[in-house]
Amino acid sequence: MKDWWNKPYINRRAYILDHFEELTLSCEECMAVLLIDYMNEHQILISHGVLANKMKMDGSEIDDLLSNLTQKGYLKITYEGKKIAFKIDGIFDTAHDQTIAFDQSLFDVFEREFARPLSQMELQRMSDWMSQYDQKLIQYALREAVLYGKRNFDYIERILMEWKKRKFSAEDYEDGKR
Repeated sequence: MKDWWNKPYINRRAYILDHFEELTLSCEECMAVLLIDYMNEHQILISHGVLANKMKMDGSEIDDLLSNLTQKGYLKITYEGKKIAFKIDGIFDTAHDQTIAFDQSLFDVFEREFARPLSQMELQRMSDWMSQYDQKLIQYALREAVLYGKRNFDYIERILMEWKKRKFSAEDYEDGKR
């Protein structure tokens, strides 16, 4: 039965605890998964900072934790509307698809250019950009940063802010109007 874990009579947190030894989860990862499930059920906004606060961990520890859960295929971080959604369906799905399911193209481009997975804070920052800027423009800002050897989010953000101030568009970039 597909998506059996979404049936109203299934206690997802009880399932996670009952199958804890079968899942390759550390205690911290299990707590994060339980928190995410609880917060999703009660429609509480999930963010990097909220998880860090609730779990009494610093930002880099949360980054590592969420990265591990994603790599194991237990967590998918999706971009829906203007917010990031945390989904733990991979815990219940035996196939464990190990991809992040938001706009793959833009996020893949960044991860390729940075030669590493993006942190949760960087993902959050990119989602903020995506609500303000055209995705092509973000990609062009990354291209400019790479040309100048400045592979960091602050530099890219300064480019985007300058272009916004000048009302510079992706079409302008494509037409060579820098």
